Amino acid sequence: MRYTPEILKGIHALLFEIIEEIERVCCILGVECFAIGGTAIGVHFWQNILPWDDDVDFGMLREDYNKFLREAPALLGEEFELQEFTTDPNTPFYWAKVRKKNTLFLEEGVEWFDISHGFFVDIFPFDRTPNGRLMERFHRAETAWFISAFSLWPYWQQRREIPRSRSLYYRKSLLSRAVLGVMYRLVSRNWLYRKMNKEMGWFNGNEKCHWVNVVRLGIDRAEYDSVRHPVRRTFGPLEVNVPRDLEGYLHHHYPVLIKDIPEEQRVNHAPLKLSFDVKNGEIYQ
Repeated sequence: MRYTPEILKGIHALLFEIIEEIERVCCILGVECFAIGGTAIGVHFWQNILPWDDDVDFGMLREDYNKFLREAPALLGEEFELQEFTTDPNTPFYWAKVRKKNTLFLEEGVEWFDISHGFFVDIFPFDRTPNGRLMERFHRAETAWFISAFSLWPYWQQRREIPRSRSLYYRKSLLSRAVLGVMYRLVSRNWLYRKMNKEMGWFNGNEKCHWVNVVRLGIDRAEYDSVRHPVRRTFGPLEVNVPRDLEGYLHHHYPVLIKDIPEEQRVNHAPLKLSFDVKNGEIYQ
């Protein structure tokens, strides 16, 4: 779907509601979340959500992330919910989302699943990564395999209902599908979840590892101390944390760091359907 200025304004207002609730809960728990990716670019250049964007991403160090998963569901306001495997076992996402209830943001590719589809803010776990480049690549590749296996499980379960052309499971090679199919019959998704998180956090006890990352990606690399001790920056009507060395983080994430991003690079989620109020409002598509 194509956004009108009015719809985009409504999306941003709703995202700020969710961010404010996340900030409130983080304050109660004494944990830190920090803006990452395009959200961090918005903070740096615009002090706001990117004008064309419909997505907000935050990161948490693993110890804070685990505490948030355990305790946030009981602290979130009644209009909000935490979506993660521990609270919603049907989710295909390996990271957490805080969603606004009674809203709709139906993303292509996950419309098949019996999960909450409300507006959301993503929260990604950041884990320590090894200092050596070769070991870092091995760690990332191994972790990415388990993340892929965990994320594709719901597609495999519904492989007869989802058209092959629309299923991420069938984008894998025939050999990969055969391996996954055997594994899915031998182990539980709970086992895969535990194994995936163990692999991601393999180096978390090693204080000599000075870098952290969303392990399956190479681009979100940040110094541990920079996100353990973030700084506050203006973000629309709020203030949020960003890595202390924000420019250093952004230059690693985006080698060419400019405010006026070319039109063809201004991407967003563009959902199949959205609604700011499912019960009483309009559904846009």
